[in-house]
Amino acid sequence: MKVNLVIKGGSVWQEGQDFVDADIAIDDGRIVAISAGHGDFPDAERIVDATGLKVIPGLIDTHIHLRDPGFTYKEDYETGTRASAAGGITMVVDMPNTNPVPNTAERFRAHRENAATKALVDFNHWAAPTNIDEIRAIAAEGAMGFKFFMISHDYPYDNPDQFISLSDPYRIYQTMTEIAATGRPCLVHPHNQNMWMSLVDLYENQGLKTPEHREEAYRFADNFIQTSAVASLLFLARSTGCDLRVLHNNWAPLIDFVRTMKKAGYRATFEQNPWAVFGFGVKDQVTDVDEVWASLSDGTIDVIASDHAPHSREEVAKALENAFRSVIVSITLEEHLLAMYLTEINGAGRISLYRLVELLSLNVARHIGVYPKKGTIKVGSDADITLIDMEKDGVIDPTRLHSKCGITPYEGWQLKGMPVGTLVRGRFVMEEGEVIGEPGYGKFTRPLA
Repeated sequence: MKVNLVIKGGSVWQEGQDFVDADIAIDDGRIVAISAGHGDFPDAERIVDATGLKVIPGLIDTHIHLRDPGFTYKEDYETGTRASAAGGITMVVDMPNTNPVPNTAERFRAHRENAATKALVDFNHWAAPTNIDEIRAIAAEGAMGFKFFMISHDYPYDNPDQFISLSDPYRIYQTMTEIAATGRPCLVHPHNQNMWMSLVDLYENQGLKTPEHREEAYRFADNFIQTSAVASLLFLARSTGCDLRVLHNNWAPLIDFVRTMKKAGYRATFEQNPWAVFGFGVKDQVTDVDEVWASLSDGTIDVIASDHAPHSREEVAKALENAFRSVIVSITLEEHLLAMYLTEINGAGRISLYRLVELLSLNVARHIGVYPKKGTIKVGSDADITLIDMEKDGVIDPTRLHSKCGITPYEGWQLKGMPVGTLVRGRFVMEEGEVIGEPGYGKFTRPLA
């Protein structure tokens, strides 16, 4: 038997074991054999020498704003997934704040068909559950699940035809009940809108409108804006049986609350974003950094996702005029997400590479229902694989971004530890740092059940 590809000599991430020296045989897009140096092994049409490299399951980014359709001057499915391939990410699930919002089965189909012509990596979408009567039909179209915001702002949350915000508790209860019937996850951006608007009035009346003042307001009364919202969501999820994922667990008071509720038996998946530890460009200004890093290792946080959210320079500048009236913060880190964490592992080492893979791949695949097809390295799994050189140096250069918006708050950051190869279903879409994948290769990937 001759297979398409063998990855030879690498240190391979193995579920439940850490890393082992092994070879991987790939044929027809799947892993067909893993050898730790004993027994027969297939011949291959091509052999890739991975000596000195870490071999991990491809990352799955389930919190990415690709802006397509409707806002493609910032990003589109091709440029966004090109950045994914560059960053070692083999599957994405994008957020529904597009125009039109995918909140009907017809709109979801159009969204899926648009992405299929452009994606370099595998994909699915979160739909907006704001039309309750459409939820089951959207799930039948193969949607990964649903996402709504409890915050209500412009762009594009308050457009009557495009709204993706829900803040009324009973409406949320009804929505979660219907989503629970589909068995798909429900992602929520937690926010206490009434309290927030009171704080907005308080700050604005004093002329306090900067991003620093907005951050201060978010921290009011031990992060009450989010923590109170998370409490209500956990009670509603328990009551409805909804598979809840709580987004943006990025501050110590909220993390402490999550830890307490988990111990009390409340079930949900809790997501954290890289800006919780790296900030928006100035690492030394990140508060609670030790507590946040600890939450990744101790099991409080279940998954990491990028929150890649590109905006134009003009939008970012305008947002600074009154931070309370905008949700715009340009977070373009899809292609540097992994390298930033690898740099931390090489430096302070506050998380292990094994645990990072759990947070960025294994746990994500389990939550969205694509495991063991994706999110692991096993015989029979898709050959979604990322090759890492832990010694490779780099620098974040905005002139070389794959993201269309062309700006990043992490300009000039020095990196050590880089993805050097990304395989999607056994085919390189990035090799030796160069993106070689083609638009349309990415495949719509449904939940397995």
